[in-house]
Amino acid sequence: MSAGVNPFPVPSPLEKVLLKELVSVAARCYERGWSWGTAGNFSIRGKGSLIWQSATGLCKGELNPDLFIAVDLAVEKAVEPWTQKPSAEMPVHAGIYKSVPEARCVVHTHPPQAVRASRGKQSLIFKDEEMAKALGLRSHTDTLSIPILPNGTPEQMLNYSAKVKDGLGAVAKVLILEGHGVWAWGKTPLEALAYLEALEFLCTPKP
Repeated sequence: MSAGVNPFPVPSPLEKVLLKELVSVAARCYERGWSWGTAGNFSIRGKGSLIWQSATGLCKGELNPDLFIAVDLAVEKAVEPWTQKPSAEMPVHAGIYKSVPEARCVVHTHPPQAVRASRGKQSLIFKDEEMAKALGLRSHTDTLSIPILPNGTPEQMLNYSAKVKDGLGAVAKVLILEGHGVWAWGKTPLEALAYLEALEFLCTPKP
């Protein structure tokens, strides 16, 4: 644990508001089939070097703000004396927070069309798509390119935060691991969810 980190942290009033919204977003992802079983993980940036992340092994349709654990971003470990473990994919969240200072929350889930579209590719490219503006393009006539990172093994995931910067595109606030899922970030959980929805729309085959 980093020096100066409170071993008994509690969320601030603003963080409690964001956690409540994040729980609602997690439930929506569960209801859509994007986070069935114990899939997916969710976090917000806390005070100092803390992030608050959903613990591993939980049903994302039944989260509540008390089920988020404090993680020391500097060392990427749960703050003692927490006995629950953060998700094995916590380093991806950590890498986003370290690489994107303005990211306040991260939503990770498995939207099926985006997962399908990512298989066997090094990037997703969209052009002449109006919905691409929801991911940051100025005009639908511009080209949106989103890198795709390899899906790490459990051992590789331990140090995955250093790889995250290679998966950050120039515009879209999403990170994709091949055949695995999508991480989206924003100032609020609902903003991050909107990016996920836009990407899933873009990846859905058109009639």
